[in-house]
Amino acid sequence: MPHRLYDLAFSGIAEGQDPEQAKAAFAKLFGVGQDKVEQVFSSGRKSILKSKVDFTTAEKYIARLASIGIILSKHPIEASLTDAAALTLTPAAAPRPDPVTPAPTAPENTFSSAPPTTVQGNANAGIQPPRRIAFEFSGKGFEYFKIWIVNILLSIVTLGIYSAWAKVRNKQYFYGNTSLDATRFEYTAQPLKILKGRLIAVAFYIAYSMSAHVSPILSLVLGLLLMLFMPWIIVNSLKFNARHTSYRNINFRFVGTIGGAIKYYILWPMLGMLSLGILLPFAWKKQANYVTSNHLYGSTPFSFDVSAKAYYKMLLMLLAGTVVFFIAMFVYFKMYAGLTMTGLGHKPSLSALIPIGIAYMAFYLSLGAYFMVSMANIHFNNTQLQTHRFASNWTTPGYAWLLFTNTLGILCTLGLFIPFAKVRTAAYKAAHTSLLVSGDLEGFISAEKEQSHALAEGVHDIFDLDISW
Repeated sequence: MPHRLYDLAFSGIAEGQDPEQAKAAFAKLFGVGQDKVEQVFSSGRKSILKSKVDFTTAEKYIARLASIGIILSKHPIEASLTDAAALTLTPAAAPRPDPVTPAPTAPENTFSSAPPTTVQGNANAGIQPPRRIAFEFSGKGFEYFKIWIVNILLSIVTLGIYSAWAKVRNKQYFYGNTSLDATRFEYTAQPLKILKGRLIAVAFYIAYSMSAHVSPILSLVLGLLLMLFMPWIIVNSLKFNARHTSYRNINFRFVGTIGGAIKYYILWPMLGMLSLGILLPFAWKKQANYVTSNHLYGSTPFSFDVSAKAYYKMLLMLLAGTVVFFIAMFVYFKMYAGLTMTGLGHKPSLSALIPIGIAYMAFYLSLGAYFMVSMANIHFNNTQLQTHRFASNWTTPGYAWLLFTNTLGILCTLGLFIPFAKVRTAAYKAAHTSLLVSGDLEGFISAEKEQSHALAEGVHDIFDLDISW
């Protein structure tokens, strides 16, 4: 390990990172004001953030700043900062700093305002930007159609019992055909555990349906019990699916609590409705944060950090689209009624519903696509795993066209196009989602594999069941 000292200089913002979010994270991390942040981020400057630190500390700072989308360059203290030939820029490595340990307190020479270097040519030469690895989906429509049709037929013949095996086969197909960095995901759940969960759900549904004929009070009590058990169902289903999903032989985990599920899936949505939708964006944000930050890959938690402004922007766009649609419908009906009354138009007929149907389909597809695309982009673009960040570039026109062609195919084939639609959707999602790797991904996975083996669970929860459909 080198014993020389280094200066760490700000070298830019990582590709795909929102500059404002990077500035806010930087200010929060170091506890500095906006003026100092602007001084560091001002174009044409390479401000020194840390001076005379050893190799290990330098690597920790580089990894910590990379986790918020900021690139640092490391300069040996012996090198002349004005001599381009002597300047050596070292690519960021990938240490595994403790995610809960704050960065060391900056010494007095932190944030030196003097520009340290004027490098000839490319100022970022030698700096390794995050490496983008796209998800890939290799499934084929007809290949999945054969699995799908067999699942349907066997589920009918067995009165739904085979549906548990069908779910496992479906998930194994889609997980097994989804890969990242040439490695596929795995789904390892046992159908019997899913069947037990579904039998419990069916038994409760039958009891609830029959209770209405026995006593309204009993029906109300069972309805309240269902609402109380919903958080338990959500948490255990998330735990089940995470535990039985793996990548490179490392399982995912979910550590959320039932109390958290009650708060974010019952109380916050209720507040959203009681506020006439004003607090709905906060409910969406809280739910996304609860699900994401409580998922772990091995022993490393995912993190999710986004402003509620992104959700409010989405809500306002949805409201604006809805208002425009209803205004257009009102104008159409008014014009049609006026032409009919003056005798200039045709008498009222079913043909007048055709433009309405087309307009409604366009409205449904465009707003539905916008909602799903916005939710996906907000989620992936603000999620990271240690220093590695996710990114997505779903587009509303592209996803709307996918929805339209899938819907048309399903209607024209009386439902037989459903497996092809699922494959096309999975392929679109994978093609427009990627992982931005900062540092050494292999080293991170190897360390996680060792940690996971050391902390392997010996006994699963007695309620290791999946009740979701």
